[in-house]
Amino acid sequence: MAVNGYELDWDSTIDKDENEFQLIPAGDYDFVVDHIDRTFVGDNSDYKGAKMATVFMNVQIPGQDEVSIRENFILHSNFAWKIGSLLVSTGLKKKGEPITGNYWSKLPGTRGRCQIVQNKAKNGNTYNNVKTFYAPNDQKDSGGNKWAI
Repeated sequence: MAVNGYELDWDSTIDKDENEFQLIPAGDYDFVVDHIDRTFVGDNSDYKGAKMATVFMNVQIPGQDEVSIRENFILHSNFAWKIGSLLVSTGLKKKGEPITGNYWSKLPGTRGRCQIVQNKAKNGNTYNNVKTFYAPNDQKDSGGNKWAI
């Protein structure tokens, strides 16, 4: 499993004093896939041990800096729709057509659009989650024009 960041030494300089996690207001946003971690589902899930891709996306918040969010994709037939909707949104898959091959390695750098919501987890914390990935030209902007990547 890839880990972002770097290992600290016992006498390393510590310049941060709070988590940089930022909640995004619910809404529709453009995103760019930054990178993907290939990992496994943890012990507290019905899908324990299943392969999982954690996709890190930079979301453009109008009038602000980009915010990094992550979304998990369990590699299981029950969630193939979610993987497919990401691939359609980024233009790697055509809607209604199957895709095979190493599409995961092609995701970094791709762009798409999604709807983000805030969900409260069992631990009481609130997190950003992608509710919907929009297919190119399916989403309309506030002027009624179809959105395109």
